[in-house]
Amino acid sequence: MFVILLAGVLIAKFAGHLLIDSEADISRIIGSCSQIINFSKRTFYSSAKNGYQSNNSHGDTYSSNAQTGPFTYKTAVAFQPKDRDDQIYQKLKDSIKSPTGEDNYFTTSNNIHDIFAGVADGVGGWAEHGYDSSAISRELCRKMDEISTALADMSSKEPLLTPKKIIDAAYSKVKDEKVVKVGGTTAIMAHFPSNGKLQVANLGDSWCGVFRSSKLVFQTEFQTVGFNAPYQLSIIPEEMLKEAERRGSKYILNTPADADEYSFQLNKNDIVILATDGVTDNIAADDIELFLKDNFARTKDELQLLSQEFVKNVVGLSKDLNYPSVFSQEISKLTGKNYSGGKEDDITVVFIRVD
Repeated sequence: MFVILLAGVLIAKFAGHLLIDSEADISRIIGSCSQIINFSKRTFYSSAKNGYQSNNSHGDTYSSNAQTGPFTYKTAVAFQPKDRDDQIYQKLKDSIKSPTGEDNYFTTSNNIHDIFAGVADGVGGWAEHGYDSSAISRELCRKMDEISTALADMSSKEPLLTPKKIIDAAYSKVKDEKVVKVGGTTAIMAHFPSNGKLQVANLGDSWCGVFRSSKLVFQTEFQTVGFNAPYQLSIIPEEMLKEAERRGSKYILNTPADADEYSFQLNKNDIVILATDGVTDNIAADDIELFLKDNFARTKDELQLLSQEFVKNVVGLSKDLNYPSVFSQEISKLTGKNYSGGKEDDITVVFIRVD
């Protein structure tokens, strides 16, 4: 699930801004611990020299047997922040108070036939430097919510903006308002219109999956520049950019134009999940398939309760020292050594049932 740069695996050692680029250094960081904890904070540095070339557009590759609308949607949101016992959070009171941790989300529904939803994940590495990693994801979701609500109110009067353009407009507003001083965030958002033509824009390593008869039939791709270093929308003062350049480093500085766009025709009874990497770093898609297979009947009337149970299960696995999480398996592949354990992280999901 991770794209590894040819130059090597890049892990930012935040104290001193050192870039580590060898498997020996990775092993040294991990040490003899079976659970991958200190290794789990995502980085905001990159050695990529040619910028970020994405801007991919994906059509209805997975679509079949489309049904006619109008479609209706039910939504449920569940989340669990990771523990904030680390000393670095003691001076970040806003981050500690955030009910979703460094994750954030929004859902906008002006009627049951037309909804918007999204999640954003603040890059936790900034907390190492004393910055609130939840600020930019919170502000971005707030602006996406405001823009989506306005669009829904006037959707009958003029064409809607695409999710990618909404992310673009929201990011511009966040930068203009200067509430966020420093930070970076991933972003994924989706529009569910009455005709069932799902539109998704994704930047980074959050995720959207569509499950039909409990089987995954569509999913977005992760965007990364290195191991645990996702594409991200950042706000970084000019003096910090110049200092990084002086050191021969660069921050990951994506724009909304780098987001991948997707279009997919939904069917009735589909289940759509938007999730931050606290989910996908711990469990694979086939684990979600099993969960939905065992609980599909409950998605009709117990969607909120089911989403909460789902998050509870993922949280339990993230704290299991012996669990072979997706994240620990990736580290094992990189190092050639066996590691196990879940990845403790903020976990946020939005469940949508299509009717």
